[in-house]
Amino acid sequence: MEPVPTPSTLDQIEEYKKQIEQLKHRAVLEMKVKLAEARALVVQFQDQIAQYTGEIQAKASEGAKEGKKTRVSITIEQIVEAIRGGAYNYRTVAAKLGASAQNVANKVQAEGKKAGITSVGTKASFRLLVR
Repeated sequence: MEPVPTPSTLDQIEEYKKQIEQLKHRAVLEMKVKLAEARALVVQFQDQIAQYTGEIQAKASEGAKEGKKTRVSITIEQIVEAIRGGAYNYRTVAAKLGASAQNVANKVQAEGKKAGITSVGTKASFRLLVR
């Protein structure tokens, strides 16, 4: 027969388990710090390479050419007209109005019911309709 562990033995086992968990936690934290340092070093190397090859000037000139895209304000009436004109989802409405699909989705969710906009289907077969 095996001897029954005493309460002090059980306490020791629990203490060892806690110590093991603490050691695992410390090891993970140390690895995360090392990973962050390694990533910073990679960024430094990439910057040096870009500096030596002249990529910085090329990237800067590309950024200046593109400029900042301005936000387009749309109304629910414009969305309704786009849907009646053949647009059937957020992307196609956004393309017709020159806005982002996210702005169209937000506007439809906020004011769509009042304007009679309903949606049918899910994901790939999603369609917007106007009553």
